[in-house]
Amino acid sequence: MRILFVLEHFHPYIGGVEHLFWELSKALTIQGHQIKVITTRFDKKLPQRECNEGIEIYRVNCNNRFSFFIKSIPSIFKNIKNFDLVHTTTYTAAPPTWLVSRLRNKKSVLTFHEYWGDLWKKVPYLNFTQRFLYGAFEQMVSYLPFSKIVAVSKFTQQRLIKAGVDPSKINMIYNGLDYNSIKQLSAKIAISDVKTTKKRTTLDYIFVGRLGVSKGIDLLLEASDIFLQKNPEATLTLVIPKLPKKMHNLIVNKINSLPCINQITVMHYLTKEDLYKQIKRASFVVIPSYSEGFCFVAAEACALNVPVISSHCGALKEVVSGQYIVMDSLTTKGLLEALQKAKQQEWQYKESVQFPLDKSVEQYVHLYKEMIDG
Repeated sequence: MRILFVLEHFHPYIGGVEHLFWELSKALTIQGHQIKVITTRFDKKLPQRECNEGIEIYRVNCNNRFSFFIKSIPSIFKNIKNFDLVHTTTYTAAPPTWLVSRLRNKKSVLTFHEYWGDLWKKVPYLNFTQRFLYGAFEQMVSYLPFSKIVAVSKFTQQRLIKAGVDPSKINMIYNGLDYNSIKQLSAKIAISDVKTTKKRTTLDYIFVGRLGVSKGIDLLLEASDIFLQKNPEATLTLVIPKLPKKMHNLIVNKINSLPCINQITVMHYLTKEDLYKQIKRASFVVIPSYSEGFCFVAAEACALNVPVISSHCGALKEVVSGQYIVMDSLTTKGLLEALQKAKQQEWQYKESVQFPLDKSVEQYVHLYKEMIDG
């Protein structure tokens, strides 16, 4: 099969969406399928054209998703004729992909990671105009008549149906993890830790994620300000990207203003091994998100047998397993109480849940073949 992906961001950009399509593209290429990706050139140091792991990548000369909305159209129009179908994702890549697929009479797939709806009115860091426009845009994208829509969790599937999307067009396919790779890296880290004997205390916790307005970073910093001052032996590590710059600067400035600044470490762009090393050494992972369509960080933390404090919002209740604590409320107080429970080792337990990459790829291949065969 020949599959064209049109994505706002792609590897090496950091995020759950990018992780999904990077792993999916590699797996499809290994199976012998022809894959090409059209994406943004978010970093000018990246080549405009390259072949990485057998995947042909073309980066449109724009550094953000909003200009990609327009600038991607010529590239999609030029390339789509050589492919069996086109696969895109929310948000701004969806309209130009749908438009060109209609003009070129090609079948199209849209992966919907999460549908926020009224949540746009509640998340921080957005003004009234942004809330209104983003919410309206999301609704418009959900109305576009793609050939098929993929929901990455049961939560997202239910939200789309509630929003009025035809259930017969929706396929629920969980994002997949390579558990063999996770196991190998975990074993390597364990050997390294034995050699270095570098361990943390029982009150070191970590946040890993992109700089999205739904990630609950506002709650994390407010609760940590109180918790860390009360527990001077505790530390917080944030592993975050530097993009978008405005959001990054807001967070760094907030951290610099806190009295407990010496107990907070900020890291950027770690390798997978170094990231897992930080997670494994932490006492627990904190995921205070307002919503999650899937959450790779939660799934990876659970695969690494690291306890999780979770908001339990969105798909987190599907993904989180092992030892966990649920925030009683999506507030600073709710997170502060959860941190105190973690300090006292008051963990709940759920049987391990896994999301194998090979199963996810198999479901995507089945969907593609079904569409191509008509």
